[in-house]
This record gives sequence, C-alpha cells and structure tokens, in this order.
Amino acid sequence: LFAVFALVIYHLPMRPSAALTVHQSIVDALLASNNWGRQALIGSIDYPVLPSLALLISTVIGGFARLDGVRLLQAIVLAWTLCYFVRAAYYQHSWFTALIPPLLLFALPQLRNAALTLDPGWIAAVPFAAMFFHLVCWHANKGLRDLVLAGVNGGFLAFCGPGPLITGLVVVAVLSAEQRRSTTSLDSSARDGIAPLLWAPILYCIALWLLWNWLVMDDMLFGLRDLWLRADNVRPEQLQQHLDSAIPLLLFCLAPMLILVLKSDLRVIARCLLPALFILPAASVISAALGANPASLLPLSAVMALAVFTLVAIAGFGHRVPRGCAIMAAACCAVYAIHNKQAFPPDTRADSAPAREDILAYIDQFWPDSRTALYGLRLPALYSDPAEKRFIARLDYQEQAFLDQAKDEQLHILVPPPDGYFYPLAHSLLADLHANGRPWLFLEKQWPGNWQLWRCVIPPKGESRLEHLR
Repeated sequence: LFAVFALVIYHLPMRPSAALTVHQSIVDALLASNNWGRQALIGSIDYPVLPSLALLISTVIGGFARLDGVRLLQAIVLAWTLCYFVRAAYYQHSWFTALIPPLLLFALPQLRNAALTLDPGWIAAVPFAAMFFHLVCWHANKGLRDLVLAGVNGGFLAFCGPGPLITGLVVVAVLSAEQRRSTTSLDSSARDGIAPLLWAPILYCIALWLLWNWLVMDDMLFGLRDLWLRADNVRPEQLQQHLDSAIPLLLFCLAPMLILVLKSDLRVIARCLLPALFILPAASVISAALGANPASLLPLSAVMALAVFTLVAIAGFGHRVPRGCAIMAAACCAVYAIHNKQAFPPDTRADSAPAREDILAYIDQFWPDSRTALYGLRLPALYSDPAEKRFIARLDYQEQAFLDQAKDEQLHILVPPPDGYFYPLAHSLLADLHANGRPWLFLEKQWPGNWQLWRCVIPPKGESRLEHLR
C-alpha cells in the first residue's frame, strides 16, 4: 500500500512552495560543503532542521535513482502519513473505514491543494500521524510501548518549526495528564515514572537544537533572535490584515472535535489533539504578521483536519444521536473545505528583486573580480551560489568580518529594502546600513523597489598605490 501511494503521488502535478527555495539552497550549500549551509541548517527556527535534512537525504537518494529529490520526498512523506491513518482506521474498524483518509485527502480541495504543494515541511506530518496512530493503539491496549512512541514522535516536532514545537509540547502535556488519570490502578511511583518517559524526547530535542546553535553559531539562542527582533515590528492592524492566512478549516473542525471529547469512546485521543485546533491557526496568523516562514503549518493543519475526520469515522458513541451529530458536523467541515479552497497566500515579496544577470552585468563593467555579500536566509536563496564564485552567503551580518574580508578581495554588498521580509527592522544592522550607509561603502546602484548595491571602497592589500600609507 505504501508503494502504491508513493508511486501515484510522485506522478501527480505539483507546484513549489516559497519555503522550498530556501530549503533547496540550504541542501545545495551543504552538498558543496559551504559554511552558510551549516549555519542555515540550525540557525533559524522558521526554516527548521528536519525539513532540510529530509530534503538532503531525498536529494542524495534521488541522485542515485535518477529521480527528482523534492518529488521523492513529497511522495514518501505523504505515503508514510497516509499509511499511519489507514493503519489507525483498520486497527479500530475495517478496510472500508481505512479507505476514508486517502479519499478525503485528495477529495477535499483544501487538503488536496496542501498535499500537492511541494514543501519539505511536510516531513512534520509523519511524526504527527505516527503520534496519532500510537495514541489509537494505546487507547485500545494501554501498552507502555505505544505511549512512549507517541512521546518520541512528539519530540520530533521540535525540529519542524515553532508551531509544531508548541503543538508537540501541549500534546505531550495533555497526554501525560491523561495517562495519570487512566492508570489509577498503578501505584504512584509507577505513574510518576511514566511522565519522564513522555517528556524526555521533546525536551532532549530542544536541548539538542540549542546545543547545535551554541557549537555552530557560538550563541545558544541564535536561532530565536530573528523571531524575537521581528516581534518588535508587529502592530495590531497587521494581525487583522493577515487573518486570511490562517487555516479556518481547523476552527470549523472544533464542532466534531467537541462532540468527540464529550460523547465518544475515543475522548482521550480527542482531548490530546484538541489544543492543536487552536495552536496551528494562531501560529499561522502570528508567523504571517511577523513576516516569518510558516514552517510546516500548512501540512500539519491539513493532517490535523484529516485526524478529526478519521476520529469521527472510527469512534464509537453508544447512541445514534451523538454519532449523527458528529457525522453532520464533519460533513459541514467537508462542505466548507470544498467551497473554500484558500490556503496560505503566495509569497510575492521577493518578486521585485533585481535579476542575477543584471547585478553581475553592472558589477563586471568596472569590477569583474568582485564578489557580492548576501546576508540572512531568504536573500542567499534568491541568488544561490554554493561554490561562492560571485556571491558570498552569510547567515548574520558582522561588520568586522566583512571589513576583514574586504582586505583580501574587492567586495560588494546587496541590501534588500527595509520591509521586514529579508531582515528585522528593529535593532538590525542591515536596516541601519540601508538608511545611513557606512563611511567605507559607496552606493553604486539602486534598483526599483529600493534594492541597494554598495561597494566597499577599502582596496584589497596589494592593489592600491597608496599601500604605504596604511
């Protein structure tokens, strides 16, 4: 079944997401042993570790098998996710019920549009679906193995972005409370020993990510600073402006979920997943208002909606009235998903960027050996150059490091407009450079859209006739 799902999905027509460009640039830089690739892999929480690593592995495997690495990743992840839902449904009912998740994923336009968007963030769907499957198994047999595996898969969400991380933390917290309530037959020491098993994976993953930031960036909190600085730019009207980027389908799913919590025999699972219906839409609104990448939020929201539909299909209610109400509520959600196809709006804020050929043609008129410095994550991804022949990519802007490099070669620096997309506006050296320049920089060209190209006027060693005056 997994092979059939993967083969069919691989050949479906798909469109790339905005995040794919950045993750693909990180993978290309890692394969080229570029330092920016190592920094970008762990130095940003809104372009998290797990999607980039998954894309790296699928790219390498795709190269050997002569397959498209991005499509291969999407096919494997979606097939893997669907298999968990099929197994969960079959575990409770029959093969007929098990066909509901794949049919819904491709029948409902909102879910289908998300599934056909090439996004490495779909890797977050696998641990979430695995957590759902093991919750179903644990509810049926109360086995410690399924309980621990649910916690382990919740831990993997820590590597998938802020929204999935918070979702994993809350689900583990609710699951920990539920297992204490459901294991009253055990003595207190046994119940207390289960909680560390649930919390250890996600806390370990968080600590590991902080350790990586400390080892690579020499700053344990480096990956959080960009979002922290962007928070200073948020205004209430921006939140209202970006409300359309949330996933309203999840809010509609509250009705069937509440019926599941109150009347079904799977109320424990429903209580564990209920907070995600609030967290994921809120995280999508906040990320849009911050100008941050909605890491894995669209895939995770689609899978969360699929989990609600699956729970309605497999739950027992003990009476026809609550079952009928749950089915009607789920049907209303499906009708909404059919008539409202909106997902995250396309990201077009980089469309005004000057073309690579225009930048190089202008520089080569006078400085054919010059390289252009690019800072951040999104800007180097626009002008991907893993070999760094014409563009130098760095994750953070450090003036002293730039000046030291300028002593060895002629350098330019490309500064995007201060609109909060490529860098935060508050306490940002790039925003200050765009506004005020520097004594050792000369503004050579400004493109429409307020893109600036500066040239460092400090001559490299050995190229100035006034070298003796240094």
